[in-house]
Amino acid sequence: MNNFEFEHNGQKLWYSRSLAVSLLAHTIFNGKIRILANKRGEGAEFNKHLWNLPGGFVDFNETAEEAACRETLEETGYIINPQDISLVDLDTNPKNSWRQTMVAKFNVALEYAPERDANFSLVGTNGEVESVKWIALDELDDYNWVRGQKEYIKEYFNILEK
Repeated sequence: MNNFEFEHNGQKLWYSRSLAVSLLAHTIFNGKIRILANKRGEGAEFNKHLWNLPGGFVDFNETAEEAACRETLEETGYIINPQDISLVDLDTNPKNSWRQTMVAKFNVALEYAPERDANFSLVGTNGEVESVKWIALDELDDYNWVRGQKEYIKEYFNILEK
């Protein structure tokens, strides 16, 4: 299907493929690399009860970096500055998403703060998120992940080691 123009609230817009974002936030705590992840809850549209990196769709008038930070705040309670994150990959292959969504993958290294990390904020998630935690890199296989997320995390850290 080709892109096409449509009108919404008096504005001419284009219908085309969507851009989603994900943020691989990591820290070192007790000598282990840990990944900030959330478990999707009953309010999630799909992939319920699976673990994933914070992420979602870019809104109108929002940069991809702003979207990644907004989604991380909404899904974990973490406030991250868009200037602190880095683009790692842009997946534009339409075959990699059942919605033909393009995905901008970002990362950020965070300083672990026990006083902040004791209680993650799930306020306002409308049940989309069931749980949030730091998962040790060497324990990724102990969790059920959204398709491709665990492999992406492992690949990212394998590249860093080289």
